[in-house]
Amino acid sequence: MTETYSDDIDGTDLELLRLLQSDSKMKISELAKEVGKGIATVHARMKALKKKGVIERYAAILEPKKVGRETLAFILVTVRYRVPGRKGVVSQREFCKEIAVHPLVQGVHVVSGDYDVLLKVRARNIDEMNRFIVDFLRELPQVDKTHTMFSMDTYLDSPELRDLTGTTSLVLK
Repeated sequence: MTETYSDDIDGTDLELLRLLQSDSKMKISELAKEVGKGIATVHARMKALKKKGVIERYAAILEPKKVGRETLAFILVTVRYRVPGRKGVVSQREFCKEIAVHPLVQGVHVVSGDYDVLLKVRARNIDEMNRFIVDFLRELPQVDKTHTMFSMDTYLDSPELRDLTGTTSLVLK
């Protein structure tokens, strides 16, 4: 019996997604062999997963240090919802969309707590990060305050969604 998870995604789909996350360039014939299904079946499933929006896109994952983006910071932002000289309230969603287009920004998240937005930013060095924060981010009228944390070392930074089936129990010792 095949387990169903969400939006008619079953165990075979999840296995395909796991394989694609580890190597998005796998040939359909290889995927079919791995999941024990026919090539036509796998092709149809992948097409359906793409159509449903489960697979957003295929991408190359770059090593930041090897492309000159080794400085990583997480920046908490408090949004000023009423900006002097502007009518109405600033939309947090619009602010997030605006900041997301900056080429140094890798992640924009609305968060709970004392801050409104969490940014993941990669720069070439501290000077470039400083220019981003001081000359760009803090100059935006919607930004009330920021709090920057630099990453000193990274042990996991993955776009992969792991354990999609929820079968692994996490026990910390």
